Amino acid sequence: MKIAFVSGLYPPAITGGAEIVLQTLAEGIRNRGHEVLVLTTKEKGDIERDLVNDVPVIRVPIKNIYWHGTKDTREPWKKAIWHAMDSVNLRMLSIAKDILKDERPDAVNVHAIEGWSAVVLTISKSLGIPTVQVLHSANFMCPNSNMFRNGHSCATQCMSCKVFRVAHKSMSNNADAVVGVSQFVLDRHLAAGYFARAKHRVAIHNARDLRLIDIEPFQRQAKANRKFVFGYIGHLSPAKGIAFLIDEFLSMNDPGSELWIAGTGQARYETELKRRYSSPQIRFLGYQKQADFFPQIDVLVVPSLCEEALGMVVPEAFAFGLPVIAARRGGIPEMIEDGKNGRIFEPNNQGELGTIMARFRRGQEDLECMGRAAKASAPAFLNIESWVDKYIRLNTDVVAARGG
Repeated sequence: MKIAFVSGLYPPAITGGAEIVLQTLAEGIRNRGHEVLVLTTKEKGDIERDLVNDVPVIRVPIKNIYWHGTKDTREPWKKAIWHAMDSVNLRMLSIAKDILKDERPDAVNVHAIEGWSAVVLTISKSLGIPTVQVLHSANFMCPNSNMFRNGHSCATQCMSCKVFRVAHKSMSNNADAVVGVSQFVLDRHLAAGYFARAKHRVAIHNARDLRLIDIEPFQRQAKANRKFVFGYIGHLSPAKGIAFLIDEFLSMNDPGSELWIAGTGQARYETELKRRYSSPQIRFLGYQKQADFFPQIDVLVVPSLCEEALGMVVPEAFAFGLPVIAARRGGIPEMIEDGKNGRIFEPNNQGELGTIMARFRRGQEDLECMGRAAKASAPAFLNIESWVDKYIRLNTDVVAARGG
């Protein structure tokens, strides 16, 4: 079987976890003896072909006002033009169609429509190739992918989302199968009327390529004067709830605890955070590797205010034996058994996160027991073989249904 993967970005161009997930999947399917191909975008120049870890990659110069593969800050008016052009990008469709006509894959798996636009799904009808759409975010419903605006998670599409996504619902009907990386993100799209004609609708949690055997058992050296450390690692942005987390932490008024923050964000926002929250109890560490960060903290906090599709930082923490305190947002609760390997809180309930953090600090939560349960929860999200199997079976089914 030959599978063509379509994504706006592919390593070494990485702006989020979806690109890493796709690379792991493409390489995993190739390792099973199937033929794979990745169709992605680049900034400028000519179409080029290269190999990334023996996976053939075709990079097409984007037909838009800029390439989205950098983390450069863009003016609002430029973003608006970019999204308008990306809504229905017929020039990118024409290029993709020519390439797929030559390559003749048995199935097309679309992972990120940004850069190609949702019209790429119409190739399934014009060329008779069965198509699988994988939902890593709410991009079909929201150009910003997170349905978060003015400090709040959006329950429904705002007017600008409706304008930029006017054709996406009908174009989603070209998919033979739709996969949500969480049950939440799948159900959200189906409830809104997307992918109504998809014969296969399934949630497949992402898997992270971490080897438990390579991770030292979580242990912290006992020190009489050691402070209790809460940790956050990830992008620093309003949607991720970092300011909300700091406010809740400070509300404990506990000199015996610290909050360590690893990650980066837009320079202006980072500067504002550090100015507003100048405290010896709060450490802004910048970029940190998980293997360097996790062993230094006692509990990970995931305070997302937006409805995240999944949030793989949770099982990464589990792999290090760390309990996780996480927001009841998106697919995050699907990974946490409340009271067993972590705690779930509702961000709209002011003070609830601070109360839960205080319980951990005072020893009212069994940190050692939760750590063991967290470690036991990790393998389900680190089993690459089983995860790859699910995608191979799904593609086999959609090809068979099309008579391939």
